[in-house]
Amino acid sequence: MADRYSLVLKGGRILDPRNGLDFVGDVGIFQGKIVEVGRNLDTSHALDAVDLSGKWVLPGVIDPHVHVSSWIGDYPGLRMMASEGVITALDMAGPPESVFANVKDHGSGMHIACLDAFTLGDKQKESLTHGEIEKRIAIAMEKGAIGVKILGGHYPLSPEATARIIREARKQGAYVAFHAGTTRKGSNLEGMQEAIQLSDGNPFHLAHINSYCRGYVKDPLLETFEALQLLKDAPHVWSESYVNVFNGTSGKCVQGMIQSHVTRTCCRVGGYAEDENGLGQAIREGFAFVTVLKGGINTLITGEEGYRYWRERGTDVTLSFPVNLLPVQIHLASAKDSEGAFIVDAFSTDGGGIPRNTMVRHALDLVRLGVLTPLEMARKLSTRTAEMLGLKSKGTLSAGFDADITVVDPQAGKASLGIACGRIIMVEGRVVGRGGTLITTEKGVSKVKEWGLPYQVMDPAEALPRKALSRKREP
Repeated sequence: MADRYSLVLKGGRILDPRNGLDFVGDVGIFQGKIVEVGRNLDTSHALDAVDLSGKWVLPGVIDPHVHVSSWIGDYPGLRMMASEGVITALDMAGPPESVFANVKDHGSGMHIACLDAFTLGDKQKESLTHGEIEKRIAIAMEKGAIGVKILGGHYPLSPEATARIIREARKQGAYVAFHAGTTRKGSNLEGMQEAIQLSDGNPFHLAHINSYCRGYVKDPLLETFEALQLLKDAPHVWSESYVNVFNGTSGKCVQGMIQSHVTRTCCRVGGYAEDENGLGQAIREGFAFVTVLKGGINTLITGEEGYRYWRERGTDVTLSFPVNLLPVQIHLASAKDSEGAFIVDAFSTDGGGIPRNTMVRHALDLVRLGVLTPLEMARKLSTRTAEMLGLKSKGTLSAGFDADITVVDPQAGKASLGIACGRIIMVEGRVVGRGGTLITTEKGVSKVKEWGLPYQVMDPAEALPRKALSRKREP
């Protein structure tokens, strides 16, 4: 008799929020798809079986905000994510050609999608014409990106140009994400308010809500409550937040001036001058941390060692500041609306090559603290994320869907097994996957094929904001 399963996962606690499943059972996989979920599957018809007693089996973890291009994060992020149980990720800056090259040469077997950011490298002006925006988005899609990112907090555009990008992205069928901030408002609560106003009801992804709740305008918890109310009142916006003290930003300085407005703000909040000398002092005194490659992964250093590295690299390095308060993190992770849906849709890391890929570990911490149930954790790590990204074949353990699975060990507090389309890519933190699968749109298929990697096609129009969701999906 022919094998019915290529792999059976035996005896784990099945957590599938989309179907409301929470029971001890088995998952059968064949040809990259889930074919059966139930109790006591017959392993005599399986090529392989893995005993997962005491472990939890989740739909593959999806990180909707990472950086793995040569510009930010770089290739080590692909293995860093996979080692923590992430199966699918969205690079939130690009450029696409750099992200795809890293997947081909240094991939960990994950699924990777990409946005192309409006950056200083585009020689941007504060106000871009409609024609410039139209062309820029079209080129991004043709290169294989699923959409564009507005880096307003770092490199702000005028409010008018920002609004044009959001409108044009919708017109072209592109996914659009926005780190709030323009030339009028900064990366803070006021910038978040402005971002929602500028969207004029057009759906968009508002990045890392933590960034707008750091006490830059008023008390951080008051900012948090106001941010949550803004999101409740704007169901066309989907969002993510991270559970980590560190942010991520740029250390680049030109002619003595810090280029990133986020970095300037961090220096000001820490009591340092908003220029190259002030940033150097922040690094030397342990307030700013420099990302450096050691032993094949990126890690954070500070003090004189960090300062020397920053100088040796001509200041063009990634930095992190400890600016995310724990009470804010917990409120953003757990707040729900009156119908029981999470107000902030998903967990994220803003990590990848920025060393803070702690999403799974800290989600398990929230379960241990009683802040989330296991099913709620799985929802914010995968199911809702798949919905908000329009990844229709992911985010569930249903038969016929991609066999993307993350197994976590609740006792150890971390992921122990990662499976991408039926292929094991991580075992107990050791990455065994190679290459990867690129996620693009129909407009990017031609260019993506040139990379010689497997690919999947998604439609940004199928990305679901909260107002489009059926409450019947809530467990």
